[in-house]
Amino acid sequence: MAIFVPIIFFFIALVIANSIGVTGEIKESKAYYEEMLNLPPTYKYITTHDPFDWEKTWYVWMGYFVFCCIFEYKLFADKNKKGD
Repeated sequence: MAIFVPIIFFFIALVIANSIGVTGEIKESKAYYEEMLNLPPTYKYITTHDPFDWEKTWYVWMGYFVFCCIFEYKLFADKNKKGD
């Protein structure tokens, strides 16, 4: 349980970070036949998904780390403490 729960939540955090870490840019695409025919260039909007783009997804990974620390602490806490 100490291994499988953090792994499961890692994949959940990975999906969330993948949806947040999206970068889009417009690139000019000019093929060889377009140059030969003097056609205007075409433009493509390209999106890239980077779940490890720390500038955008740091709070997802920090939340995952805090959750794992709290989960492991609660899992391994000594439940048989006796009062003084």
